[in-house]
Amino acid sequence: MQGWALGTLIEQGAVSECPHHGHRIDRADPDARNRAREEAWRNPFAGATPEACLVALEEAMRAIGDTCPDCH
Repeated sequence: MQGWALGTLIEQGAVSECPHHGHRIDRADPDARNRAREEAWRNPFAGATPEACLVALEEAMRAIGDTCPDCH
């Protein structure tokens, strides 16, 4: 489900990718995060509850920094 959560965050624009190193970066866009949450609630991962999907989104966001670790 973590891959699904990351994909949802990327699709909704909450996470981007460092063009040089490929690391995921938190865009700090509250509207994009809200869109990701709404999408997770409306279209949860197959076999999972919407609540579990929201937890997966939050766990994925906690694992992503706001800068690329290799750019510094």
